[in-house]
Amino acid sequence: MEAKNLITVLGWEERFIAGFDKILDSEELDSIILIIFNDYAGMSKMDIHKTDVEDKAKKKNIPLETIELNYNNSIDNWKTLNTFFKEREITDVLANLTTIPRETIWALLFFLKKNNTEVKYIYFKPIEYSKGWLTKNHKEPRLLFKHSGIFDLDKELLLIVLTGFDETRLIQLVEYYEPQKLIILNQDGSEFENSKRNKSLINLNTELVTEVQKIDSYLVDDTTKVLDSCIENNSKYNIILASQGPKTSSLSSYNAYLNSNKKIGLSYVPARDFSPSYSTGINEKEISGNLFF
Repeated sequence: MEAKNLITVLGWEERFIAGFDKILDSEELDSIILIIFNDYAGMSKMDIHKTDVEDKAKKKNIPLETIELNYNNSIDNWKTLNTFFKEREITDVLANLTTIPRETIWALLFFLKKNNTEVKYIYFKPIEYSKGWLTKNHKEPRLLFKHSGIFDLDKELLLIVLTGFDETRLIQLVEYYEPQKLIILNQDGSEFENSKRNKSLINLNTELVTEVQKIDSYLVDDTTKVLDSCIENNSKYNIILASQGPKTSSLSSYNAYLNSNKKIGLSYVPARDFSPSYSTGINEKEISGNLFF
């Protein structure tokens, strides 16, 4: 599919503007939709990157539209996106996942699948993540609006989590939902000191029935198959699925949600604070593909 309309979220990381430049160099775009989270306005380089995007779009004569959201107001965000897409039939989409919050990725997929049978995606890894904290002061887990699943009062609860580096998010999910069974899907390999930083089993309730599997979240179709299998093999449970790893895992999660006939719930843990030095640099080899509905 030849992408014509870029959807991206303004970010403060180096990989945001470097990735934006790579997209402009490789795609013949008809429009750019820039989502701006007003909550992030004070982050370093946000204004610089916004001006840079506007200048480059103008130089290439690409129309630029902005959507203003607030990370801390999920209901208003849904209404804003609903209004935006109701007024426009946007097809041939390239979604730059790099700096899009997981909740927003899922919301965008919900609206885009109404007029698209596929969406092209791209994701840029950094050279490295901060050695310190990435996110902190996490809020209570939320089920995604209109994606809360179908629950039987007679069934126990299974929680499936594609984990990331923030261990407290995993603990918070377990403590909040109190599942009878937990399946943890860990990112395989040693990239970004992954095996050292992804300490998924620390501080968890040892009495909880737990399964652990290794996955490669960058392989969307393969991860979808793993999730589909987990869901099919645990049909006696109500199921909540949470994605915390690389942003590409949110695509596999959404695939699994659709493949389950919307029976499972999609959950996420919002953060109040994000590190200004979240990552540095950009990996020259992007992750890209097409997600089919």
